[in-house]
Amino acid sequence: MQGAFPQRNSERQSLMKDRLARSDTSDTASDVSRPMSVDTPRRSKRDFDDDDDYSFSDYSSYSGMQNREKFPLPMPVTYNRHRTRRYLIATAVLGILLVSYNYFSAAHIHTTHRRIGNIAAAHRDHHEPYFSDLYKNNEAGPGAFPLSLQSALPSNLCSICDCHASPAFYAPSVNYASELPPRPHIKDIYPGPDSVDMNEFMRQTILDIYCARQHLDPYQALKLVRRSGSNLGEMMSWSLGGLEFGKPTIYLTTATSPNGKAGTIRPQYFRRSGRAIRTWMAQEEALVRNKHPGWQVVWIVAEDEVDIDPLVVRTLRRTGVPYIYFAYGLTRSWGNAQKNAVMQVVYALSRPEERGGLLGPGPVYGLDDDNKMLPDLMSLLIKVDRIGIVPVGNLGADAWEAPVVDELGEIVESESLWQWRKYAFDFGGFSFNSSLLGTAVAGPMFWKHNDFAGESEFLDQIIGNIRDLEPLCGRHQVQDCHYVWHNEPLTQIEMMTDDEEIAYVNKFGAERLFQVLGIEERESDQRRADAYRPPSDDEPPESLPGDNDGEPNEENNPPDVEVDEGD
Repeated sequence: MQGAFPQRNSERQSLMKDRLARSDTSDTASDVSRPMSVDTPRRSKRDFDDDDDYSFSDYSSYSGMQNREKFPLPMPVTYNRHRTRRYLIATAVLGILLVSYNYFSAAHIHTTHRRIGNIAAAHRDHHEPYFSDLYKNNEAGPGAFPLSLQSALPSNLCSICDCHASPAFYAPSVNYASELPPRPHIKDIYPGPDSVDMNEFMRQTILDIYCARQHLDPYQALKLVRRSGSNLGEMMSWSLGGLEFGKPTIYLTTATSPNGKAGTIRPQYFRRSGRAIRTWMAQEEALVRNKHPGWQVVWIVAEDEVDIDPLVVRTLRRTGVPYIYFAYGLTRSWGNAQKNAVMQVVYALSRPEERGGLLGPGPVYGLDDDNKMLPDLMSLLIKVDRIGIVPVGNLGADAWEAPVVDELGEIVESESLWQWRKYAFDFGGFSFNSSLLGTAVAGPMFWKHNDFAGESEFLDQIIGNIRDLEPLCGRHQVQDCHYVWHNEPLTQIEMMTDDEEIAYVNKFGAERLFQVLGIEERESDQRRADAYRPPSDDEPPESLPGDNDGEPNEENNPPDVEVDEGD
């Protein structure tokens, strides 16, 4: 046995000489160079152009590396069979261990994200890449590094908001002064004793609402306030010219969603409502000229998304109605978060002057984005003392959900089909005085309901008995003032886009347009009365933003509008 070792050693030496002889060639041994390491500088978000994707290049495509030859590895001529078998077995075992570790690590990460409240992760199995949800939620896109992964941005809501205050308000840390807009100073909001910078006032108000995060989880609120650093114009818009300090104000509020039943023709619904509001405002302007004190109107709209819709912005601007439009989402929870958010804005505007309010008190009315209203409704709203009730069309057993008034002129019940509610009235069927916010109705969560409906629960905060409600049609038993309809489809001519309507007016004149609108309105009223069927017990009483998960009504799909060639 001992004599075999020299023999094996001699064989090994012979093999090594042969291997060295084969590898010692002029084209490899003299010109071998190891590839140098590539140190790519870290790039921040501001280093990228708009059309530059944040991606990593292949090693072979890196500048200066294409001509660098690969490092040659000498290959053995012979090998030990048993040693190789042991090596393969060890490699296989190590590979299995690595795969198992990665699998359980991914499962642990998936469980952790589910536990900390990542909404999208609740519907993701652990085989799906984590980053997919970031792109589904529009957190990241071409040329923008995912916000959730930027170390330069704050990852804690309390680094942007003063969480020690109740409610929390916008106060970004000095560490993020370059990434987030600072909180406006009082001297910037009120530059003079008789002037106010509405841009700074509204920016502070909406950012404070984000930090208060009512009906939002910390992740949703953090996403909104972080986006405000560079996307402020995509999240909020307003036009408040002409409003006067302390003047009585009608506050129209709308909770809307791109996933609601209005579908792709949502701007046309806003235009229809805006036309009715502007008509009433023109009538008020005539009264003011006749020494009437007059009222002013502001329309407050909250979007159940992280951004507002530019088409809705354009429509609101063209109506000529003072408006505030801002993003407050994404929640898809029957509009509860948005209803509360618009009430927070109402409170900020209408609260007493010593608390920072600007406008006077007045009625607050919830106008659904797909409802139809007539200008006369506004004349009823200004009669509100505390909380008033109006009939709503397309509801109830006889096409109208109206209050039942007794011989004393007091409301005793509702004609609603949903009598199990304590106060069975639709969201578009009541209006309340803005002075109740912050007094009878505690904030900042004014709309406390977080499930379907919620009207009865809101009214229960204000009144103790149904007789406390005010019939705005008058104290007679016949409540026949029909000025608002629930979920009212658009007529043929109302479905025209802005450009189509402008072309129609240029060709036939505005008088012809309003004449056709009036004719279609009367025909629509008659068809509605003939075709109305009361909803079944299984049908929900309201259609709120987001309750249909983005499926618009088929009847609301815009048809091809034919322009009449007559006259």
